Amino acid sequence: MGLFSNKKKPCPNCGKATPRLFAVKIADEMPVCSDCGKKISMAETKLAQLSVEELKEHLVWREENAKQLKEVFRPNFSADIAWTSLNIDEANQLFTLPIHECGDLKNPPIFKYEELNAYELHDKHGLIEFCNRGDATPQLTSAAHTPVILDSDRRRNSKGRQLDISRDFKLHLFLSNPYWDKVEANAGNVLASEYVFPEEYTAFLEKFSPVTFALAAMMGVDATTYVMDADTIAEEIKKFEELLDGGIITEEEFNAKKEQLLG
Repeated sequence: MGLFSNKKKPCPNCGKATPRLFAVKIADEMPVCSDCGKKISMAETKLAQLSVEELKEHLVWREENAKQLKEVFRPNFSADIAWTSLNIDEANQLFTLPIHECGDLKNPPIFKYEELNAYELHDKHGLIEFCNRGDATPQLTSAAHTPVILDSDRRRNSKGRQLDISRDFKLHLFLSNPYWDKVEANAGNVLASEYVFPEEYTAFLEKFSPVTFALAAMMGVDATTYVMDADTIAEEIKKFEELLDGGIITEEEFNAKKEQLLG
């Protein structure tokens, strides 16, 4: 036991021995015991600046959070996000997102609606959808309509046979919580052949829409319609102009797509 614990550097909160390896550390590289470390739930950047007094205050907050989960938090809406879910208590304007990044899954931090400032949905190639508090509606980038497949996506096995294309998604929440300014969660995956990948990609976004609708609603944003910003619309139209010039689509198809993009 002594090989893996250090009694000469006791936990600043409870006085127990701290781990010699992989210890959670607060300001001044001060280690925390395993029991206290498991209770902490905050961004790493904030943890590295945490004083002893702030650690004690945080652990009290974590106890209050657990009590609130049991006695106050009554979610009436839940939306799946990969291996976890977004749980919303509309009456009390509270929500949780139980992920390992936030610490103990049995005691996920409760966030207030007012603490949610923005969300972003990304895939491996960049931003797909975003919404900020105060926006008129969520914004979609061109990738949401015409997902890009790069050469690096076209994987092949040792015999040269093309494998399915896999695309991971991540959800980013930007917060004004005392302990969390950003939370990142795995949002899911699309695995399909290149021929059906665009359809599967679109199907994933449609399936994920209850999550983004709910997040937008918590910020007071109308999510019944989506728009693309002016630069993205211009880029999208240019792509279809190139298809028209190359004879891949007809002028009628180009005009129909242009009208759709311009609303």
